[in-house]
Amino acid sequence: MPPLLRNGPRLAAVVALVATVSSSCTIGSLDDSGAVADYPSRGLSILAPGSVGGGWDARARGIGSALTTCETIDEDVTVTNAPGAGGTIGLARMAGRGGDPYQLMTMDTVTMIGGAIQNHSPVKLSELTPVAGLTVSTTAIVVPARSSFRDLRSVLAAMRKDPKKTSWVGGSLGGPDHITVAALAKAAGVPARKVTYVPTGGGGEVLNLLLSGASKVGLSTLTEVRPQIEAGKLRVLAVSGDKAPEGIDAPTLSALGYGDESVVSVGGVMAPPGLSDDEQRAIVKVVDRMRRTSCWKRALRQNDWKSVWVPGKTYGALIDKQQRQVGQALTSVGLGS
Repeated sequence: MPPLLRNGPRLAAVVALVATVSSSCTIGSLDDSGAVADYPSRGLSILAPGSVGGGWDARARGIGSALTTCETIDEDVTVTNAPGAGGTIGLARMAGRGGDPYQLMTMDTVTMIGGAIQNHSPVKLSELTPVAGLTVSTTAIVVPARSSFRDLRSVLAAMRKDPKKTSWVGGSLGGPDHITVAALAKAAGVPARKVTYVPTGGGGEVLNLLLSGASKVGLSTLTEVRPQIEAGKLRVLAVSGDKAPEGIDAPTLSALGYGDESVVSVGGVMAPPGLSDDEQRAIVKVVDRMRRTSCWKRALRQNDWKSVWVPGKTYGALIDKQQRQVGQALTSVGLGS
């Protein structure tokens, strides 16, 4: 199995102190000495490299609201979208804004790294300036309410019998959902290349393919499918993390013995390349103030995000590590270049 997926100790090393994500935690220290004192002295622009309503967009707008509504800063914040190609269109756009500390971008580590590999992006996420990791999302494995699958073990048993027929739907090709499905298949003794996986842009498409019967099992961030779960259209078979979120009656992958098969992707903020250490520290300081506001805490609750704090160069080190390991994982399951 790919080391990112199956080796618990190595996975723990990759995500360092975010292994426990059921509650807010802090990583590293914030040294604001030498930060640019008057930052920001003009409006900020936050780029979401995905569609309106998606996870990256929700994070961008949540940050923007916390910065302005809760008066973290006195300047305006503009959110724009650049969807497509697994986030790499936005990644390239941000790379082209080198040296500008007023341009920020939301993302998450594994999804964007996987998208860059799959789309042969000439720009790597690690080339940008890391600001901070802020969130980890709960992933839900769901089936239509009418499905004969009552638990995850029955899905894996059906996949062993007929992997092509037991089709999955989830996020982007090479992203956390795809890697998780491949790892679950391997754990069930099924070659990952034999599994049918339909990549989509997120929750709405996942729901449509499941309810139409085109796919049998789906993965999505909990916030995107919770309304359908609560309406009785979907049934949850399992969730990522150490504890099921409030209102969700389902076991965790860890409790089922598949904890190492889930992928920890840390959502956060990046800035363009070419910034000075002082500029990086200034941005980190602003984001640190933002995450302490009631506005941001409300965004965490609304989106079923678990709070983490991985500032500056610590976030960069995590991205470097996951860059190597995601590449190895994708190659080993037939998804790499």
